[in-house]
Amino acid sequence: MRKTMTLAALAKELGLSESAVSKALNDYPDISPATKKLVREQAEALGYSPNLLARNLARKTTNFVGIVIRDVSSIYGEMYKSLTVAARHRGLHPILYDTGNDSGLEQESIRNLLDTKAMGIILVPVAEDPDMIRRKTRNKVPVVFLGSKVRSSEVNYVCTDTAAGTELALRHLTHLGHREIVMLCDSKTSGSRSRRISVYRQIMQELGQEPRIFPIPPDEPDLSQAGYQLTRKLLSSGIRFTAIYACKDMLAIGAMGALTEAGIRIPEQVSVVGYDGIDAAALPMIRLTTVAQPRTEMAEQVIDMLCRHAEDLSLPPEHCLAAPQLILRSSTGPV
Repeated sequence: MRKTMTLAALAKELGLSESAVSKALNDYPDISPATKKLVREQAEALGYSPNLLARNLARKTTNFVGIVIRDVSSIYGEMYKSLTVAARHRGLHPILYDTGNDSGLEQESIRNLLDTKAMGIILVPVAEDPDMIRRKTRNKVPVVFLGSKVRSSEVNYVCTDTAAGTELALRHLTHLGHREIVMLCDSKTSGSRSRRISVYRQIMQELGQEPRIFPIPPDEPDLSQAGYQLTRKLLSSGIRFTAIYACKDMLAIGAMGALTEAGIRIPEQVSVVGYDGIDAAALPMIRLTTVAQPRTEMAEQVIDMLCRHAEDLSLPPEHCLAAPQLILRSSTGPV
């Protein structure tokens, strides 16, 4: 019996990356017509069929892909748009679940997707430990973790390099002459939070400054309000600072509100930089300098990874660490 031709095998035969072959088969505009023609001819000659629906019918799955997000009001809710575009280019139909940071709803969403024979699951998880998810799916469908919360070598994940992103933000401030920099961050213990704090402490040590880290209250779900309240307390504390690094854009936006209310000019007196690159950060009345996650690139990587593992569940876990990008706006300036 002839062995089924996989996307990986086709890519190897052509001497191209799997991503390039996938894009050629799905008519992406950034692939040349000549490459598309070559890939399609070779795919036909070798018996590769990119028809996901046909493969899924044989496996008793569908062409639906579940996207389970812990909070759609976050950057990952905005990233859903990019995931939808990338999924539809591959002939997939996305289904969105918002778990509201509720692990019970997360488990229920995964059970629903397994019951409806989804071909795969993209997960922005509530908890950092992926073991529960692995027990639930039991290798029945591929799962790709999105975001920095889960970076286990035993699972598929796509995220940005939060340590590199934090360094981008802080080096930008130090190049502007800032030394007295405070950090606003979330209060939940996670690998991502630890990496950010480690970089911040290192740079403060280089500057000969004491690290000043202000976590939001664990019972405050509104990040903007948390940033506002933290900054008000910071202003009343008498602590000297010329810049704020907030690990979420909404924290930074709340901080800017408190500074403006106190009559402090941004960036003339205090500079503010955020992290995530949410759409609201670009609004004319905000114009927040931020470290952005490359949403389109990450979405394409997630969908490509999911499709590869849908074709072959025995593939070893894949990891993609996307490079963050500093977007300069008017919330930062020299001391």
